[in-house]
Amino acid sequence: MSEAAAVQAQRLQDFVQALFVHAGLSAQAANDVARALIWADLRGIDTHGVSRVAFYLNFMQKGVIKVQPQRRVLHETPAVQVFDADASAGAVAMFHAAEQAALKARALGLGLVMVRGTTHTGALGCYTQALARQGMVGIALAASIPLMAYHGAKAAGVSTAPLSIAVPGAADEPLILDMASGAMSMGQLRAAKQSGTPLPAGLALSEQGEPTTDPQQASIVLPMAGPKGSGLALMFELLCSLVVGNPIIADFLSDKPGGRKHRQNAWLLAIDISRFGDVAHYQQELARTVAALAGLPASVPGEPVRMPGDRGLQCQAERLRDGIPLPAALCKELAACARPEGLALPW
Repeated sequence: MSEAAAVQAQRLQDFVQALFVHAGLSAQAANDVARALIWADLRGIDTHGVSRVAFYLNFMQKGVIKVQPQRRVLHETPAVQVFDADASAGAVAMFHAAEQAALKARALGLGLVMVRGTTHTGALGCYTQALARQGMVGIALAASIPLMAYHGAKAAGVSTAPLSIAVPGAADEPLILDMASGAMSMGQLRAAKQSGTPLPAGLALSEQGEPTTDPQQASIVLPMAGPKGSGLALMFELLCSLVVGNPIIADFLSDKPGGRKHRQNAWLLAIDISRFGDVAHYQQELARTVAALAGLPASVPGEPVRMPGDRGLQCQAERLRDGIPLPAALCKELAACARPEGLALPW
């Protein structure tokens, strides 16, 4: 029987990278995917961390994620690149997008990369943070198959619409907003199913479209703030998918052949702050703004007024010190992935 464990981040990343190399990814691609997963775990976004390893390996075995994709640039201007990821692992496509967006932003002040036909992108904050560490604003969004109810409908019609915005912060620590427009994420729903934890009311529908708090019955996430959440998800589909000629929602809902396969499209925008002013001054003003907000009266006595990413930073510090906690069920799952490859477990 597997027991829970706490594993140092680098050891866990090396282990996960080795798993993906054995699955057929190049060393660089495997490193991209592993570090994106570890980034999520360090920040406390466990639904997008190594809990996804078995899911990704299964997709690689089925060819849903291609281990040797033929990525190609479809359109290029000084400010914009559109490239077909050819079902690359999402992290591989997004790190490429961040690199290209940064190059264009350095030259012109801003750069936009549109990613066509990738797979699960993971926690978008990982990629916007990479841009913010270069003195840039990073904005990322993604569209995928319907997982969330459209407001007013009893069925899944839109994706949960992940969004991240990161900016250079004080002490060179970017301030990162990383969110989705669902009342909960599909990863959180999956975790509730595994643990049997009842859901709060208003988060999910059953397959029949009925409200439920039973995690075993829940299958459709509800949108955050009703029409606002689903409207945001619709706009992400129009921006990420239709602009690059790769519609997802309409194909999925019309039962078009192949329309229900897993795929995503994404945007990554970089804005070079140094083209418009001094980055250090920007960081000083950001610190002043954050301090002003943090100084407001707290609605809960004793609780701080938090900024985007505060909890993630606190979690990162704790997990870098104490290790990333892996529940017993996840240890068992990762051990099963490693066994056929003869890989030593990192705990």
